[in-house]
Amino acid sequence: MSAEEIAQTIERARELGIQEVKLTGGEPTLRKDLEEIVRNISRNMDVSMTTNATLLPAVVEKLAEAGLKRINVDLPTLDENRYQFITGRPLLSRALEGIREAVGVGLKPIKVNMVLLRGVNVDEVEKMLNFCAENGLILQLIEFLPFNDGLSHFWFDLRPIEKMLEERAIRIERREMHLRKRYLTPEGEVEIVRSLHNSEFCLHCTRLRLTPDGYLKPCLMRNDNLVDLLGALRTGDNEKVREAFFRAVQLREPYFCGTVREPNLFVGKG
Repeated sequence: MSAEEIAQTIERARELGIQEVKLTGGEPTLRKDLEEIVRNISRNMDVSMTTNATLLPAVVEKLAEAGLKRINVDLPTLDENRYQFITGRPLLSRALEGIREAVGVGLKPIKVNMVLLRGVNVDEVEKMLNFCAENGLILQLIEFLPFNDGLSHFWFDLRPIEKMLEERAIRIERREMHLRKRYLTPEGEVEIVRSLHNSEFCLHCTRLRLTPDGYLKPCLMRNDNLVDLLGALRTGDNEKVREAFFRAVQLREPYFCGTVREPNLFVGKG
């Protein structure tokens, strides 16, 4: 999709009551027209972004000026060797520089997404919590979703981490989205993102994704119910675009991201 087509899509979404847009990927900062995209859609929308932060130093100031409000940074580890093992690139120092630059231009909040991998980075939770506290960041501990059996050995049960945070927390809150728990600890704020076999997570998800080639994707975990939005957009018929949005919402249903899906727990689509 072109920057103009993205802007047109977001304007139709705004007319339907959608108020927030998060640019994700892949890696959004690889797009040469990212500043234009942010500027176009930030006029009437709250715009955030998920990034690995390695390219942020060169672009974050312009993105902030264009209307970007906050970011999530994928940062699985603070160890250079582990970072290269997980990402395939020795770019930890650039990612940390990107975070510092984002703090410097006033993006807030900045959340660190740490996907926990058994046998790889689980022992770094305390270190990452302290790093986030020192830099005014919010830590999100995310359950790894093994998309195929070849990666299932990396899955780590976050419940022991949740128990540790419960014992340490000054206060525990629940966010409306996914009913996620937010732990306010002496070191800082921590959120738990645990979706596997978690019916509450899916039931309280309100996200609708737009793929780079113009399809609405009702669920991150499925590719069998995509709705062609770009085709409707290119006809110039706004009613067809609205129908695409409505169809995508109708196709939403809880997934329960493990191997066992429990239809008896479905309470409807939405």
